[in-house]
Amino acid sequence: MFPMTRRTALRAGVGLGVAATTAGIAAVRTLSWQPPDIWEPPPAVRAAAPDLRRLLVIEMAGGSDGLSMAVPYTDSRYYDLRPSTALRPDTVHPIDAAVGLHPDLLKLAEAGVSVIPGVGVADPDLSHFEMLHRWQTGDPSGTVRPSTGFLGRLCDHLGDPSVPAVGVSLGVGSTQALACEHVTTLSVDAGNDGLFPVFEDENLRAAWLAAQRAMAHPDRADSPLLATARAANAAALRFSDVAATLPPAADGYPSTDLGIQLRLAARLLADDQHGLRIVHVPVGADFDTHTAHPTRYARLMADLDAALAALRRDLSARGIADRVLIAAYSEFGRRVPDNGSTGLDHGAAGTALLLGPTNPGVFGALPSLRHLDADDNLRPTVHMTEFYATVAESWFNIPASDVLTGNPRAIPGVIAA
Repeated sequence: MFPMTRRTALRAGVGLGVAATTAGIAAVRTLSWQPPDIWEPPPAVRAAAPDLRRLLVIEMAGGSDGLSMAVPYTDSRYYDLRPSTALRPDTVHPIDAAVGLHPDLLKLAEAGVSVIPGVGVADPDLSHFEMLHRWQTGDPSGTVRPSTGFLGRLCDHLGDPSVPAVGVSLGVGSTQALACEHVTTLSVDAGNDGLFPVFEDENLRAAWLAAQRAMAHPDRADSPLLATARAANAAALRFSDVAATLPPAADGYPSTDLGIQLRLAARLLADDQHGLRIVHVPVGADFDTHTAHPTRYARLMADLDAALAALRRDLSARGIADRVLIAAYSEFGRRVPDNGSTGLDHGAAGTALLLGPTNPGVFGALPSLRHLDADDNLRPTVHMTEFYATVAESWFNIPASDVLTGNPRAIPGVIAA
């Protein structure tokens, strides 16, 4: 467990093993087929009272291809530009007459999802590191360079400084996303169920924990650096004590890293006693599909679909489906044309998802495939900060101007109030 308090940054990332599936790929240049019946969205789950609401953020780092997740399956230009990576129109799950979900997102299509295509920034950068930093800090231009993260600022507004953690990232590193000023946020190892690392041997375990608690105790003679280390260790131990009391884990999750992360996320979100409001899940899978995109992306979507389905069943069984908003994003999408290696290079605008107490469907304008930018990338139709404003204002009732620059407006109609 790696704790963080105040301005300490977090960045988490874990490896992801997935089961192989396949999806139909074809170079379809004319659409002579008849589209299937349009998807009938399930009834929306109405959101709980604002003070009960929690947030689960799934960060798909690496550049997830929004045009493969939410496919413009009736646009002939899509097939012209992607002769080796386009998905056949008869394999997708239509949401409306223009957009269908990836073939391996069947459970997501059945359960309902809010799709926001064309999410990006006005002046994108093709670097993973730069765009991850912008998304994590809520700094769309990359010029403000705030010391806190967007989720960390939400935690500062939502949380109590006295609780063990207001926000938790389920990884083994640090992320700027949860960097905050007034409350405690942590990074924990989902594979260890959020517990402080201990020895399996019972005798060594007791001695180890006793030593760690002793080292975590403050000392007036400490240097500032050592005092910070002691405080961090104390926070980790305190949260480990909380993790030991969490509701039991549910069955039915896939045995992948993402499944393990979401299984712990459900337990954390179901805890009403310790003030946790936000869980950040850094997906460790490789969304950077420069080669073999069709097969690699199918595996990624199959694992995402299975893990999200298990999570939503779990949240429903625990009676908190109306309290948890699930937000998924990637730092950018992929370039629109194929790269000649059955892959897709770094792009700009991508596709974000919102699940839970939301109205299913497609929100915002579709980006044009006929008016790309100079690098053959999608021009954004929804600004990154508008997506974040929806989370802040529509979900948590926090004014967007309190946590974001530029007074962005929330996307209307997404949250099922």
